Amino acid sequence: MRKISLVLFAIFFIVVSYSNSSAKEDSIKLIQKAYHNREIDYQTALNYKVYALFKNKKNKLPKDYQSDEPIKSGTPIVFEAKQNSHLLFKDNEFILFRPTDSGDSEYYGSGVTVWTYNSTGGHFKIHYTEDNTNGDAVYGSDGNQATIPQYIIDLALYLENSWDQIITSMVYTQPPSDGTAGGDGRFDVYLIDMNAYGYTDYDSSPSNCYIVIENDFSESVFLSNLDSNHRQGAQKVTVAHEFFHASQFQYTTNITANGWWMEATATWMEDVIYPAVKDYLNYLGQKYDDSNDNGSWDSGETYYQIDGVTVAGTTGRSTSRWFDHPEYSLDSTTGTHEYGDIIWAKYLSETYGDSVIKSIWTRIGGSSTALTAISDELVSKGTILSSTFGSFESANYKRTYTDGTYYPLIRHSATYTSYSQTVTGSLNHLSSNFYAFKADGTTSTLTLTFTNMNSGNLAVKLVLTKTGGGYDEQDVSLNSSSVTSQISNFGTSSTYSKVVAIIMNISSSQDSVAFSIRADKSSSSSGGGGGGGGSGCFIATAAYGSYLAPEVQILRRFRDRWLMNSFKFQVSLLGSPRRVRLSADESPEATSFKLEIPNVIGRAFVGLYYKFSPPVAGYIKRHDVLRTTTRFALTPVVYALKYPQIFLLVMLTCTIMLYRKKRFRQ
Repeated sequence: MRKISLVLFAIFFIVVSYSNSSAKEDSIKLIQKAYHNREIDYQTALNYKVYALFKNKKNKLPKDYQSDEPIKSGTPIVFEAKQNSHLLFKDNEFILFRPTDSGDSEYYGSGVTVWTYNSTGGHFKIHYTEDNTNGDAVYGSDGNQATIPQYIIDLALYLENSWDQIITSMVYTQPPSDGTAGGDGRFDVYLIDMNAYGYTDYDSSPSNCYIVIENDFSESVFLSNLDSNHRQGAQKVTVAHEFFHASQFQYTTNITANGWWMEATATWMEDVIYPAVKDYLNYLGQKYDDSNDNGSWDSGETYYQIDGVTVAGTTGRSTSRWFDHPEYSLDSTTGTHEYGDIIWAKYLSETYGDSVIKSIWTRIGGSSTALTAISDELVSKGTILSSTFGSFESANYKRTYTDGTYYPLIRHSATYTSYSQTVTGSLNHLSSNFYAFKADGTTSTLTLTFTNMNSGNLAVKLVLTKTGGGYDEQDVSLNSSSVTSQISNFGTSSTYSKVVAIIMNISSSQDSVAFSIRADKSSSSSGGGGGGGGSGCFIATAAYGSYLAPEVQILRRFRDRWLMNSFKFQVSLLGSPRRVRLSADESPEATSFKLEIPNVIGRAFVGLYYKFSPPVAGYIKRHDVLRTTTRFALTPVVYALKYPQIFLLVMLTCTIMLYRKKRFRQ
């Protein structure tokens, strides 16, 4: 009996352990899921979120919504509560005030003494307690006001460094003095026991902001980071994140339209100021061994801690992070996705420099929404949002980032090894699906047919994995109701072992856009690379920033239709002696036949261009002045190809004027 009891206990322990390891969603996400499933109403969901922020409120949450996963930033919750203050339960109205406001005893509790510490740089006043009656005593407390805990000293140092970086060096708008609120004009920071890293709030207007931060960052509760001191790492990223929120509020407080960008760039700012911590990796997803090469994590496959080296396990990996859901719209707010959107901010800053983030915030301050500001800023860089989004998704697949070795493979919707296949689905705005088509040992041609995808909302990028390593890319021009792209030399012993089709909804607003793909494979003996979608406009791509840029599309069409095509003629044999030798399969009675002459000069030009232009394009891409100059030089060519009638008219007019001028001189 005793053995049976031990076995049952062991089974129970394994089940509970597995359950706990798999439950990697914070309370906010669990509450939002219940609300969307109509299990609770909005008022209940709102108040449950407020409960979830604070340790002393956790017992008021039903067990189904309790989680040990900490909340990254409570700022969106506090804003939502303030905007819907009439729906707050009585015991949640404290959230509308500062922790030390008179008459409010919900934060520290009545009778608890709160002390202050002024940072040596003079910008911050830190409010804390060493009384642990309600669990708010700061880490390292000894009850003696004369000895300042190291936790407070470190926090003050990190706050001042964040001010120096964000306000002084990067010149973001500083939060103004709040007068006597909190005791004096310094920026106030309050430390209490929370289930969140922190949050930023303000009184009556953004001119009197303050921050509330976790009081100890227990290593057993808060997520791991790569700082040599875990607790200090959590302090660093929290003060950088929340203080940047305080600066953001000087540009806009429209968190409904811009909340995703607020969180994405606040998380980005953490990594700019404290790059060694890398707490943000927690929101991208854990790296894993894709042992069966199907583009997604499967139970049993090894996955790693955020350092990408330490084994975390083979079961229970969270699949709710950014790289696990490319089908979510870029501006989605799920409770974790918006922090993972740091990858978008990283792509922009690594492509255009850190100043691009500041420029976007400046545009937002001019009464623009985040997506509109991003779009306008990209136009000023000589490209467009839809083109940049395509390049971004390619970078996500190849993980071509400074920290790319830490990132997991982006999740594929499906991977195919047999053909024919038909793939259908739909995508919401600014989202993607990844489909892999794998080759076998035979050399063949992969034919991808895209049907009814020419609405203007969709784009397709093909990433071709080379058997010897590296990638080629093709952009498919969806310019008709049926477009075919062929990839020859498709085989594990040939040029390309795998083709990944990235299907993208490049619209900023249109949802539920349908797509349809058919994949066929046929035997092939031809050489060369892929066809169909085409690639190779290297200099134009470098100048305009993407294969998808309209100007590049015009140049590519000219290449495909004129430079690479043969000249075709219908030769009539009526009314004149036959002087053309008949082909073997042509009837002697034929009255006409087709004549095709290869464009030798055009193809030779393209061949030379492909040979010599890549290094030139690479040099142009690295220099903004050259990119601008090249765009300027290409503009008349692009317009001549786009509007040939106008070009010919202008040329004819100029010729006539020169002729008349010459005659007048004579």
